Amino acid sequence: PDILVVDEVLAVGDAEFQRRCLGKMSDVAKQGRTVLFVSHNMSAILRLTEETILLDKGRLVLRALTQEAVDYYMATGYTQTGQRTWDEDEIPESAKPFRPIALQLFDQKGKTVDTARSTEPISIMVEYQLDAPITGLRVGIYLMTTRGEYVFTSFDTDSPKMYERFSVRPEGHYISACTIPANFLNEGRYVLGVNASSFRVKRYFQDEQALTFTVDVSGAPGMQWPENRLGPVRPDLDWSIEAR
Repeated sequence: PDILVVDEVLAVGDAEFQRRCLGKMSDVAKQGRTVLFVSHNMSAILRLTEETILLDKGRLVLRALTQEAVDYYMATGYTQTGQRTWDEDEIPESAKPFRPIALQLFDQKGKTVDTARSTEPISIMVEYQLDAPITGLRVGIYLMTTRGEYVFTSFDTDSPKMYERFSVRPEGHYISACTIPANFLNEGRYVLGVNASSFRVKRYFQDEQALTFTVDVSGAPGMQWPENRLGPVRPDLDWSIEAR
């Protein structure tokens, strides 16, 4: 084809299917033909494209180089901040029997926030409903920078004990929660996504840009030097100094 349209390929299928689709995109592009990649996945857009068009309900909002378009998308409210809820019509049929309800970010006082202090822990809660039992379900989060760089991925059954305890998750209402420790994230804006899957069996639901939040480093170790620390993490490491 002279123009190949690839529409939300990263939202369906397994990893192998996605790999084949992205490989086909690359092959077509190398032949000098046009590839239109339709996606909400910022990391893939940054990695695979040079120019981006931002649409809102079919209306052209912006056409620019990809980095500029992604920065605009993240900065102008196209992703929710602090809390994300899903309406029934936003949940694909393929997600059944998993139904996402909400993703929330809390400070240490239990308040929903869109700006967190790096010197305090950040709590994350994923609320969901299972309309039938699921074997091997893992519910987790992705954390990325607004430039599409992954900081980490974590799942609620990463611990072997949790994996054994919830090898089969019965029908019911659930909350999976975790905490990002204090003095871990660097200053900046971050994107939080959610994933529910049974490893190598089925991905029930994924929203890689569910919400955004900002980290403020006021009072963080090392602030005596007015400089920007490199990278998305800013750990408070235990150092020792010895004269020898």
